[in-house]
Amino acid sequence: MTAIYSVMMVLFALGLRRLRQNQFTTPRGWPSVSVIIPARNEAEVLPWTLASLMRQDYAGDWEVIVVDDRSTDTTPQVLMGLESTYANLRVIRITEEPQGSPKKCALAAGIALSESEVIFTTDADCQYNERWLTEMVSHLTDEVGVVAGLTIFDLPDSARSPRWQKIQWLDFFVQNFLAAGSLGWGHAASCNGSNLCYRRKVYDEVAGFGDSAAIVSGDDVLFAQRVASETRWKMVFATTPGSLVRSLPVMTMQGLLHQRLRWASKGLTYRGSMLGFLFAIYFYYVLLMALPLMSLALPELWRATAAIWGLKLIVDIWLVYTGCKVFRQERLLPFFVEYEITQTLATPFFGFAGLLLPYSWKGDWYRTATLPNMLRNRSQAEAVKQSLRQESTVENE
Repeated sequence: MTAIYSVMMVLFALGLRRLRQNQFTTPRGWPSVSVIIPARNEAEVLPWTLASLMRQDYAGDWEVIVVDDRSTDTTPQVLMGLESTYANLRVIRITEEPQGSPKKCALAAGIALSESEVIFTTDADCQYNERWLTEMVSHLTDEVGVVAGLTIFDLPDSARSPRWQKIQWLDFFVQNFLAAGSLGWGHAASCNGSNLCYRRKVYDEVAGFGDSAAIVSGDDVLFAQRVASETRWKMVFATTPGSLVRSLPVMTMQGLLHQRLRWASKGLTYRGSMLGFLFAIYFYYVLLMALPLMSLALPELWRATAAIWGLKLIVDIWLVYTGCKVFRQERLLPFFVEYEITQTLATPFFGFAGLLLPYSWKGDWYRTATLPNMLRNRSQAEAVKQSLRQESTVENE
């Protein structure tokens, strides 16, 4: 299994190198753009985020639509003040409890309000290069319908940050560049909704979030996988410096636990190839952890155990180094050893726990996307779509 794992990781690394072959150009006419930001209880960060976003040098028409999703803090008042400051900012507010995923309902409401040719999605706690829109749109060549970009957590200036946060930053980066490596081979496995753009016609062609609208998480990954399986549009990953988005990390261990459970909760809804790959990785990591324990009882296994772990370590070092070089994030390399150990232990734990345990998000508790929930999602799809149509008529602030 280690040989198969090594081949897969080498393919990811080679896929990262292939990203440099992505075509991008200056469009004959810059398409109109709408940036959709779902926000719930984000009063503290929204002024910071929008101040960064509004510095764009995009040559075409563009707007920002913030969807206030039932905020209970001062987000409505903050957005009212920001709306009077920025001429291209529009705000809508959702007041009713959504039937499906709150975030997907918010995104769908914002997209329904817009009329632009290109949709960007991002989060309420991000920072942007002034060329973000320009460089992402430049990748929308005639055959490309979706462009994914890299999102990273910034390292703080203070050396007092706990080590677990630094491991989290590297882990988040690796997850993002693995998606990029997959796209280097033309395989849309994953992406991040904080840095994603797609043509409106692509969104319409797959009927928005479709059957996955009832699944709390997956506004990015499940959408990309449906585009890949249901359309002929190509998806690419942007590697230009201006396409990078910076986001705030989870600040507590408890928050990190719930975040990872939420990410894993949609695992059973992935398409077959992705699901098979993930469960193979979980099984392999469990075997890796079992080998040292088995070697205590059978000392003759120690050499094989050391060889297997050594090969995995070499392959992973090369993969992470390649990702850091491609995206110019070499500063994360000093955290590799702790990341390697933690990731091997945590990956199967969250992979399986995410299918069993509830989690908290934005103050609410959710059930995971287990098989019974998936079956119910099919029968609820039409009801959810009708709900999304109603959400598009929400009150304009």
